[in-house]
Amino acid sequence: MNSRALRKNFENRSRLPYHQIFKEINLEKTSHQWSPPIWILSLGAGLAPFAVTLVAPAIPSMASDLNADSNIIQLVLTTLLLSIAFGQLIAGPLSDRLGRKPLFFGGAVAYCVAGFGAALSHTIEGIIFFRVIQGLGAAAAVAMSRSIVVDFYGRDRAAGVMSTVIAMMAIIPVLGTALGGVLTDFVGWQGSFWMLALTGLILTYFVNTEIQETHSPENVFTFKDALAGYAELLSSKKFLSSALTTAFQTAVFFAMMGFIGYSFQRMEISAKEFGVWMATTTVGYILGNLANKRLLKHYRIDVITSVGAAASMASLIIMEIWHVNSPSSPIGLAVPMIFVGLSNGVIIANSIIVASSAVPRLRGSATGLVGAMQMGAGGISGTIAIWLGADQNTSVGIITLIVISFFSMMSAWWSTRLQRI
Repeated sequence: MNSRALRKNFENRSRLPYHQIFKEINLEKTSHQWSPPIWILSLGAGLAPFAVTLVAPAIPSMASDLNADSNIIQLVLTTLLLSIAFGQLIAGPLSDRLGRKPLFFGGAVAYCVAGFGAALSHTIEGIIFFRVIQGLGAAAAVAMSRSIVVDFYGRDRAAGVMSTVIAMMAIIPVLGTALGGVLTDFVGWQGSFWMLALTGLILTYFVNTEIQETHSPENVFTFKDALAGYAELLSSKKFLSSALTTAFQTAVFFAMMGFIGYSFQRMEISAKEFGVWMATTTVGYILGNLANKRLLKHYRIDVITSVGAAASMASLIIMEIWHVNSPSSPIGLAVPMIFVGLSNGVIIANSIIVASSAVPRLRGSATGLVGAMQMGAGGISGTIAIWLGADQNTSVGIITLIVISFFSMMSAWWSTRLQRI
């Protein structure tokens, strides 16, 4: 900056109140010296899938040890997802009024405490109770990770940054599926909950020491304001189309996690091997997010999302054909799962960003509502799949996934049409 510009800047500032001068100086200092650590945001965003993938390999063992049938044991996953859904409905608008960091920190603490509680529980009722608490903690962490990205980078850069966050986050479920199987074989199902508690403890420390506030708190939170914000968002076609796309696509993943363990068990695959096979989905998810960053430089975000949704459905149809012809082959499930994960990596980050930016002044609420729709759809779809008999018949589960994927594809095409209006 030359001397004339410096002098003009000083003269302009001299007309401001002193508190405004110091506020501007502080904002400039923050913008030059700090940016959100991507790995912390990735860890926060990964709490929800980690709580699912780490525990999924332990579900058959847990059912046996606790004498619970498949419908009851499914609640260990379903209640977690539904509490994440509900928690994000509160966390989003609450953070618009209190700031992002307090919610992020509180969510990490709750996640940690619930992990310890579930590990020490001896009944299915106790585990389910602590999973509800864990879901609320994960909800806050996930919503705040996304909100911080949108706050700090804005829509233009947020999609690319979100892909980086999700690609890094996806490493967590890769470790979760593999580590969950190992812990179940060598420690028992409790080992998964101890690991969740440790993860929450690590995140608590780093949120406290490394994360700064990215949003100026506003008025006192009221449920009336929250409901009004959600009503406005749901009346926005651009929000709704993108939110439904990511919700249905997330439902594909969580519904698959609910029944696929039983499929591998019928193939006499151990919990450890199951974890390795399931990791293929997350590897595809990572690759999809990395590819998405490059694709965004050349193609429209809505076009990428629509093609990804169509590819996801095609992959599931191939999975069903392969399984019918080779019902005892784990490869017949694992290979298509890679491409389902690849499609998810392209779809989810883009849909979240478009939905969260539909009504700029309600970004926090939008992030929370999108997350709630994702987790709610995941919990409900997983329960429906088991109720239909997916734990006994793999084809029933895959056909359920195909139907859900079809709705995701229709929502993506709707979003594409709206983006071009």
